[in-house]
Amino acid sequence: MLVDIHVHTMVSSPCSQIDPLNLVDYAARMGLDAVCVTEHEEMEGAEVARDLGLRRGFRVFRGVEVYTEFGDMLVFGLYRPRFPWKMEFSELIREVRSAGGAIIPAHPCRSDRGFFERLGDEKAGYLLGNVDALEVLNGGNTPEANRLAMAVAEKYGLPQVGGSDAHLLVQVGRCVTLFEREFDTEEELVEEIRAGRCRPFYAHQLPELGRAGAWRPAARGSGGGGVVPD
Repeated sequence: MLVDIHVHTMVSSPCSQIDPLNLVDYAARMGLDAVCVTEHEEMEGAEVARDLGLRRGFRVFRGVEVYTEFGDMLVFGLYRPRFPWKMEFSELIREVRSAGGAIIPAHPCRSDRGFFERLGDEKAGYLLGNVDALEVLNGGNTPEANRLAMAVAEKYGLPQVGGSDAHLLVQVGRCVTLFEREFDTEEELVEEIRAGRCRPFYAHQLPELGRAGAWRPAARGSGGGGVVPD
């Protein structure tokens, strides 16, 4: 099951230009099985996109991207209309655990400084001991930043996921997560991530995995430029 787990829409992310209806149609045409809408600090955009997906028979999972003192966190399975800006990481962890959700540092190595240099060994160790996976492939990162994130995940034995971090339609699917099992609910999404039954990929790697038949450029005139970016 092929999922882009990190997408923003214009409904709740002012930095995004993606209309949720265009997102649903574009992602379905390009061969994705689902997308996760993860707006900044709000759930409204995810709710809108999920409802549109239900009407069109395409899976949209709700998430959120929450800024903390440790950086941005992708959260699944915790539902509230709005999150505070720069939420305390310890409070976020408490709420996520109480709800049975999952928390994933987004683009953890995007900074010019290394992951441990940015946070320090003690804070980095605390963070990595309290999350469920790492986003090791992010469509807005440099390849080097993604390589560094993958090395951290491997060192700590954390599940690895990939997401486009799309703010433009043509960016959807740049990085994706391939799950071993099919699922339909957000509870199952959390379960699969926490179990590590997932692997991250760049879009250009998918034909090598025999996904060429499913993964294809969206049609011209879709509003996405007609190509899937590498």
